Amino acid sequence: MVCEAIDTVQTMRKQGIEPDVVTYNILVDAYCKEGMVSKAEDIVGMMRKQGIGPDVVTYNALIDGHCLQNKMEKARGVFQLMIKEGCAPNIRSYSVLINGYCKAKRIDEAMELFNEISRTGPTPDNVTYNTLMQGMFQLGRVTAACKLLGKMLASGLVPSRVTCMILLDGLCKSGKLKVALKIFQAMRNSGLELDIIFYNILIDGLCKTGHIEEAKELFHKLSVEGLKPNIYTYTIMINEFCKVGLPDEAYQLFKSMGDDECLPDSISYNVMVQGLFRNNYTSKATQLLAEMVDKGFSVDLCTATLYVDLLLRNDK
Repeated sequence: MVCEAIDTVQTMRKQGIEPDVVTYNILVDAYCKEGMVSKAEDIVGMMRKQGIGPDVVTYNALIDGHCLQNKMEKARGVFQLMIKEGCAPNIRSYSVLINGYCKAKRIDEAMELFNEISRTGPTPDNVTYNTLMQGMFQLGRVTAACKLLGKMLASGLVPSRVTCMILLDGLCKSGKLKVALKIFQAMRNSGLELDIIFYNILIDGLCKTGHIEEAKELFHKLSVEGLKPNIYTYTIMINEFCKVGLPDEAYQLFKSMGDDECLPDSISYNVMVQGLFRNNYTSKATQLLAEMVDKGFSVDLCTATLYVDLLLRNDK
């Protein structure tokens, strides 16, 4: 795709049409997303030779390219260069860099940058807050994430659906189920349209904290809410049933997937087969393994290992 874009630019120039900053930015962004930041920098050099200075979009693409490769010092260097060259960073510039620091688990530097915006930079938007909140939750800083949400609300911003998902997911994964359930109920009462993704987050949280009955109850309430379980919903429940020693319920649920027009995929097959093996339902596991292979699904490493272990035990 990038090669085609370069060819198009060369054709334009042969026809006497000089590319503008927008055209060059498309190339810079494409190279950065493909992980070829040095090529993107070559394009910026070409721009400069044509008398076209990089703008905020160009710099943001380069910052993002370095962040994607976890080269945070280089990303920060581009950020500082744009300021030095008189190109004011916009909120996307800050958000991209904050996201890079969060992904690199350098949350203190992300927070430092966020505080810098509060003092001198553009006004943080939902993306900025969401990025930082997600980073905090992923590192177990639940209190800090909740305080940030409070700051977001105080600033007058209305949490988006993404904000609500990050909050619910972060609380569930941190084991704060009581708070998560209260937040979930508050979301329902507020009139927020909760789709299957919200329910999956909560069902997964309930399962991972051993609340299988509550998870089952919520699963069966989906139809009442006008929702259908998706492949992820089924896989969560099947996995949990197998973990707590209920392989028959898991298998029954697996076989009922087609009733909701949700046919099993490679992941759900692997999870079901693994669960059967681990519960010593070896005959059924072997049959299902053959079925999944016949349907063209790939066996993952865990399933293959369990199957090989079975063969080795039978060979003794």
